[in-house]
Parts: sequence; structure tokens; C-alpha cells
Amino acid sequence: MSREVVVVAWAPVADATELAVATAAEVLGRHPGPVHHHCPFCGSVEHGRPSFDAPVHLSVAHAPGLSVVAVSTAGPVGVDVEKAGTADAGWVRDEAVGKAYGVGLTGETGPAQVIDLALPGHLAAVAVRAGAMPEVRLAAPAAPPSPASP
Repeated sequence: MSREVVVVAWAPVADATELAVATAAEVLGRHPGPVHHHCPFCGSVEHGRPSFDAPVHLSVAHAPGLSVVAVSTAGPVGVDVEKAGTADAGWVRDEAVGKAYGVGLTGETGPAQVIDLALPGHLAAVAVRAGAMPEVRLAAPAAPPSPASP
């Protein structure tokens, strides 16, 4: 991975786990392992920010009938999506920045690079904590890769 990259993928699924694994595999060139969750507020591993043990950052967002994932080698990333007409672009951008900083809409954030995403019937944005703008690619993996055999 010579250039920092953010790959964004979406699919009409309720559970984004397979989509996240497939997108991370595209970025890494190998299976990233399982998705883990950790809630910074209560410590639960049943919910909270998703992550991999692999050296990438992950963000997931849902709207009715659509899941969006962003996988980044450029550092912490946030993605948000809303059905068109249910929120404005500023809200979606703010939510993406809050996710990149791990604080949602209620915590303090800092500078970020934000890109609006053109997804049919939806408003979406991806944010990376400030720095050089990484390459942002839109992808729609067809199927998750199989885990490597031991």
C-alpha cells in the first residue's frame, strides 16, 4: 500500500459484516479476519465501533435498505448515509466527521477531509481526520472472500 486510500462500498443489506470484510480484503489484498465491536461508553463487545485486527480503519452506516462501509489506510474514517429527504447534507457530513473522531454528534471533533458520495436516492459522506487527502474509491464487492485455511 504505497498511497493512502479509502474504499467505500455499499449494498442493499441490513447486516454490513460481509460487505466490510470484502471491502477490507480488497484494500489489504488478503482476508482481514473477523469484525470486532467495542463500545467506548459501556465497554460492550456486542455493539459499538467496528474494527479489524488488520491495519485498516473501518466505519459502517445504515439507511433503510442500504448499508455503506468505508475502509481506510489513511487513518480513522467515518461514513454516514441517510435516505434522500430525511436529512440534509450538512447533517450527513457532521455525522461522518463525528464517526471519524469516534465521538458521534455529541463530542468534540477537529479538522477533517470530507467528501460527499453520490449514492442513488441517498445522501452520504465519508470523512478522514485532517491530513493529506487520500485517494477515495467507490467499490461494490460482489462477495466476501473465504478465510485463509490454517
